[in-house]
Amino acid sequence: MTHEVNLSTANAESNTSRILERPGLLVGVGILLLTVTFLVGLGVGVGVGRWTTTSTASVPFMPSSNSNRHLGEADNARELLKDEFEVFWESMELLYSDFYGEIPAANEMSYGAIRGALNLLDDPNTSFMSPEEAEFFLTRIEGSFEGIGARVDWIEELSAVEITEPFENQPAWNAGLKRGDFIIAIDGESTEGLNLTEAVRRIRGDKGSTVVLTILREGVSESFDVDVVRDKIDIPTVTSEMVGPSDNLGYIRLSTFSDNASRQIKQAIEDIMANEPDGLIFDLRGNSGGLLREAVAVSNIFIEDTDVLIERFADESEKVYSTESKAILPDLPLVVLVNGGSASASEIVAGALQDMGRAELIGETTFGKGSVQIPHQLSNSGILRVTIARWYTPNDRSIDGTGLEPDTVVEFTEEDREADLDPQLDAAIDHFQ
Repeated sequence: MTHEVNLSTANAESNTSRILERPGLLVGVGILLLTVTFLVGLGVGVGVGRWTTTSTASVPFMPSSNSNRHLGEADNARELLKDEFEVFWESMELLYSDFYGEIPAANEMSYGAIRGALNLLDDPNTSFMSPEEAEFFLTRIEGSFEGIGARVDWIEELSAVEITEPFENQPAWNAGLKRGDFIIAIDGESTEGLNLTEAVRRIRGDKGSTVVLTILREGVSESFDVDVVRDKIDIPTVTSEMVGPSDNLGYIRLSTFSDNASRQIKQAIEDIMANEPDGLIFDLRGNSGGLLREAVAVSNIFIEDTDVLIERFADESEKVYSTESKAILPDLPLVVLVNGGSASASEIVAGALQDMGRAELIGETTFGKGSVQIPHQLSNSGILRVTIARWYTPNDRSIDGTGLEPDTVVEFTEEDREADLDPQLDAAIDHFQ
């Protein structure tokens, strides 16, 4: 199975992230968690926002290699479910003939039936998008991004949107929203009955417009409203500088594994190495993922002649991704900063570096997005995203649902943030002393 993966979390599309590309095929792999997290800097996951675009990508239907795993040789889904669905049609006919009240539109009834079946799978990343939701999903691939600047997650138990990462100096941050806040209403309308895609569509909007978010916050007895003025979200992919008591350490922060991320990292390393650093701090905090090939390429900057990750399918087949060239920095002491916003591609890189003993991980447990989704375009232009595989580190550790445990756990509290402190970065600097 040859493909290119966009590993973004967060539902959304949790994720949200995660896009597999083949000729004529655009395939989404979660970090978007369509019920978990959207792409950093691109859409829902990175900052809830409105996308404007001049073109719309298409996702043609493509059956996966193990699409008939649950079917017998002579069976298909229609044959397998034919007898059971007689009861479904019987029920629908009774409903339409006898129900005292308004019956939803036929397409909404059909969508509800599909979503009901998917809910039985206990997999938030296998999800259905109506044609309108699918258009929203596809048009975020390119264009300008306007919104509140926060990565989000969908909490099914609360029917609420969780703020998993407000981006520094962006609208959500400036309005006082915090990691762990729950959005329970948007412009006065409850999020009950929505999914992440629908909620995000309501949160997004034009630059300069205001959205009123009703927030539940731990430690606060009652919900409260926060007015957020939407803006254009501009998040740099790579930032770098010298840090430490004598500016003797290189520091590189990667916000997303977008196209050319590895090239930008290499350029930042070249600039930093001119200062002859004693070590390097690689910051993946809040990075919800991106392209798989960029995750492998970034790993290859620091390690060589080794595996980076294992992709394992339901039929027990697997594909191993390995480094392909010499490492640029195979020996320079390295620390990787991670937190609960580090997902998917970030976890692949951090996990590989940790497994190989190449880097010390400092911070907090990562997000835990380690599954692969393929979106199939349906005949009505809707999309069905189906989980087909899971990621594992080179030492065969599962990422999905568990995340990576740092070698050194350091919390970053809201009090630290408000006091303009960064204990995790401080711990990384102390590591080299």
